[in-house]
Amino acid sequence: MRFYKYSGSGNDFVFIDHRDGSARITPTLVQKWCSRREGIGADGVVLISSSQKADLSLRIFNSDGSEAEMCGNATRCAVHFAHEVLKLKEEPKYTIETMNGLYEGEAVDDTLVRIKMTELYDEGSINIDDLSGKNALYLNTGVPHAVIQVSSVEDVNVCAVGSAIRNDVRFPKGTNVDFFEVVDLQQKTIKLRVYERGVEDETLCCGTGVMATAVACSRFFNWKGEITVFAKGGTLQAIVEDKDLYFQGRVKLVFIGEVDE
Repeated sequence: MRFYKYSGSGNDFVFIDHRDGSARITPTLVQKWCSRREGIGADGVVLISSSQKADLSLRIFNSDGSEAEMCGNATRCAVHFAHEVLKLKEEPKYTIETMNGLYEGEAVDDTLVRIKMTELYDEGSINIDDLSGKNALYLNTGVPHAVIQVSSVEDVNVCAVGSAIRNDVRFPKGTNVDFFEVVDLQQKTIKLRVYERGVEDETLCCGTGVMATAVACSRFFNWKGEITVFAKGGTLQAIVEDKDLYFQGRVKLVFIGEVDE
């Protein structure tokens, strides 16, 4: 089976062209492929399929084999894959079907991809004020996020603290945990580190986490327009304009290979 290894600002995925329906993916297989030492190595596996509602559809699996409702970075990489590799159409704008519904994406240039984020709900539905001495907000941008302001992201033990919060009883289905530090209040720049549910570890970037944190900052500091986010995997931009939410950054096709099913 041919696969395509992608990185969306350090959040990496194994992509499979599943338009013919031939791929037989199991949780065990996902875990083997995602293994950093004995497999391909990735945060998840993504199947690209045809769709009756959109230009393409996605099934997204976390590295532990569980299926994700949505992933911002996987969706960005999917747009690049569809446009630059599969060459589904000449127009750089795509509609993408996920478990959560339809999204719009655009290949701005040969590596920059922008996604319009359509999911924003459950804002403040769970009180997490006790998790930060500064600001904190729970919300869902496709998957649940607990956004927590800290003085320095470098001083946070993301794995230990993130795991404890992710498994807190107040989150019945768990949550991603986003630790952010304000770099410049006037320039609307932040640093971000994320503990990701399903990966059960810190990831270099989380698209829905970037968006969730940007929305939270818009509430905390009345920020509007473009917000710059420094993640471990690179620099990204989130755009918050009333109900219009956009997320953009660079993606990279790392390599192409074949793997035995």
